[in-house]
Amino acid sequence: MADLEIIEDPITLGGAFGAADAELFPDFDRHPLYGRFGRTLGAAINQERKRHTLTHFAVCEGGTPLLLAPATCDGAAVTMFGHPIALAVRQGLGKKKQKQAYAQAFDRLREIAKTHGANSIRVLGSDSGGDLGACDIACIDQRARPEAHIHAIVDATQDEQAVHRQLRDSYRSLVNWGRQQIRPVYINAENPDRGHYDSYPAFHEKVAGAAHYNDAYWNTYWDEIVAGRGELSLGFLDDGRLVTGTLVVDAGTNAYYASGVYERELFDKPLGHFPVFDAIMRAGARGLERFDLGEIFPDGAASEKEVQIGFFKKGFTSSFVLRTVWMLSA
Repeated sequence: MADLEIIEDPITLGGAFGAADAELFPDFDRHPLYGRFGRTLGAAINQERKRHTLTHFAVCEGGTPLLLAPATCDGAAVTMFGHPIALAVRQGLGKKKQKQAYAQAFDRLREIAKTHGANSIRVLGSDSGGDLGACDIACIDQRARPEAHIHAIVDATQDEQAVHRQLRDSYRSLVNWGRQQIRPVYINAENPDRGHYDSYPAFHEKVAGAAHYNDAYWNTYWDEIVAGRGELSLGFLDDGRLVTGTLVVDAGTNAYYASGVYERELFDKPLGHFPVFDAIMRAGARGLERFDLGEIFPDGAASEKEVQIGFFKKGFTSSFVLRTVWMLSA
């Protein structure tokens, strides 16, 4: 492996990461949460909380990137700002060169862990329903331990009737009721209304009771929207009152339900069902294939609030994937 080298120079990496072609490095931005959006959002949060040290690197041959590794470390684990690292290998590599690139990357990840006192490394694997990918095989070669995470998924290529049939029985009437109550306004590349957009962070703060995120965080969403990689749906009552907000971000063939805020105390019925259903249908209209509602946490695996949010998400679909995260000892 003497012909491969690790590049960590920020300027060189910035160019390599920024110019990563989706066809050459399909795993670098296949899903918003683990791709460009997740990296940018994680960096924005880290500006204020400063929990992660940037440890990005690339495995190169003769200056040509073969594998991109957007890694960070918080002193406990090597991740990508808390999410598993999406290692992106260059398409078209022979099996031998691919294996060498992964081996070099895992050596470097372990060096990073040792330097920062971390005891584990988390790497993103494949979803259930298909063959294991090259990264999964490389993790198996490293004797990594797999963990399965449940994600609720909607096939966004279906028509409205098919998606409606998959709803939990009680949700069907709530979607129809919400459609009658809410007047949606869509903020997207065709309607980049910053004034309307800025009402969402304020609404989020009001409902949450505190401001949890900085301007860089909200600007990251805005940048995705104006670039045509997402959409904010705001829901108003007839009197002009803002009562719902739903933010979806796109990458590859995936739309991701990234943020949602809904007034809970206005009516004896919840308001969130129609906006989420509407967001699913609009993602399909944008040409996305899958709508990822996010992770579903079993009892005891997260806070009670997160478990209940998962129960809400489960009501929109009968389809789930097990997303593999590989755990490597440092």
